[in-house]
Amino acid sequence: MVSRLMLLNFAALVFISTIFLLNPILPIYLYRDLGASEQEVGLIIPLAFLVSAFLRIPCSMLVRRNILQILLLGLGLNAASIAGYGLSWDPSSFSLFRAIHGVATAVNHVLFLTAVELLADPRELEKSVTGYTASLALGFWLGPLIGVFLRGVAELRTVLLATALIAAMPIAGVALLLEELRRAGEAWRLEVERQSIKPVLKAPNMLLASIYLSFSLAAGAIAAYGPLRAKLSFGLEDQLVILLFLLYYVTAFAARMTLLKSPLLARLGLGSLMKAALLSSLLSVLLVGLSGSLPLFGLGLALAGLAHGLVFPLTASAVAQATPERHRVLGNSLHLTAFDAGSLLGSSAVALLLAHTSLSYALALICVFPALGLIPASLSSRYIDRE
Repeated sequence: MVSRLMLLNFAALVFISTIFLLNPILPIYLYRDLGASEQEVGLIIPLAFLVSAFLRIPCSMLVRRNILQILLLGLGLNAASIAGYGLSWDPSSFSLFRAIHGVATAVNHVLFLTAVELLADPRELEKSVTGYTASLALGFWLGPLIGVFLRGVAELRTVLLATALIAAMPIAGVALLLEELRRAGEAWRLEVERQSIKPVLKAPNMLLASIYLSFSLAAGAIAAYGPLRAKLSFGLEDQLVILLFLLYYVTAFAARMTLLKSPLLARLGLGSLMKAALLSSLLSVLLVGLSGSLPLFGLGLALAGLAHGLVFPLTASAVAQATPERHRVLGNSLHLTAFDAGSLLGSSAVALLLAHTSLSYALALICVFPALGLIPASLSSRYIDRE
C-alpha cells in the first residue's frame, strides 16, 4: 500500500514539477517571443483553466472504471501540449496548445487526488491527502529549479521542448503502478453509478469551493502577471524571474510540510488556518501589485506561497472527509473546478482592468476577492473544525 502511494505521489511530483517549471516562463515567452500584448497574455494564459473548468465535472461524471488508463491519456496530453508550446509560432497557435493543456489538467488533478484517496487507509485519509499535497508542493520549487538550469543552457523554446520530455516520465510511473496492480490480482475500478452533481452541491462542499475560488482569483492573477511585473518593473533576466518565483514555491512547500509534520492543524483547526491563509493571500496580491522594491515584491510572493501551501491541503482534506467515497470524484471535481474558475477569472480581471489602470493597480485591486473569501471561511467553521 505504501509503495503504491509513493509511486503515485512520485508520478504526481514530476507532473506538477513541469507545470510549475512553466508558470514563470510562459507569460514571458508569450509576450516576448511570440509577440502577444499584455492583455493577450492575461486572456491566453487562463485558457487552460477555462477548458478545465468546463470539462472537469462532466468528465468525472463519465468515469466509471479504468482510472489509471484515463490518467495515462491525460499525462500524454500534458506532454504533447507542452511540446506544442515550444513549436508554436504565434499567439494563436500557442492558444490551441493551451486549450489542449486544459484538457490534460481537467483529467490529471482529479484522478491523482482520487487515486490517492482510494489507496489510502480510511483511518489515515487526512494524512495521506496531506502527504500527497506535500509531494505536489515539492514540485512547486523543484520545477522552477530545473527551469533555472535549463534556461542557463538553452533558449525558452528549447526549454519548453525539454520540459515536454520530462512531462512524459510520469506515464512510465503510472504504467508501472498499473502492472503492479495486475500482478497483485487487483482490478482497479471505480464503480460509481451514473449520478448527478446534486449530492455534492451542498454545504460544506459549496463553502469549501467558495474559499478555494476566492484564493485562486488572487493566485491566478499573480501567476499570469507576476512574472511580467518582475520583468517590466525590475528589469530582471529570465533566470532571475524564475529564481524569484522559487521563493513562492519553497514557501508553499514549507507550509505543507509544516501541516504534515506539526500539530498546528490539531491545535488551531481547519477554519482558523483557512482564514489565516486568505489574509496571507490578500496581503500578497497587494505587495506584488504595489511594491516599489524587489524585497517587498519577494515578500509578496512568499505570502502568496504561504497561502497556496495552506489552502489546498486544508480544503482538500475537508472535502475528502465531508464527501462519501462513491461521490468523491465529483466532490474533488467541484473543488478543483473552483481553482480553474478562479485562475481564469483572476487573470482575466487584471486584463480587463489594464484598459483603465496600470498593471500595478490592476493587480492590487484583486485583493478584494480573498477578503470576500473570509465570509465562507467563517460560515464553514461549524462543518469542518473538529475537536
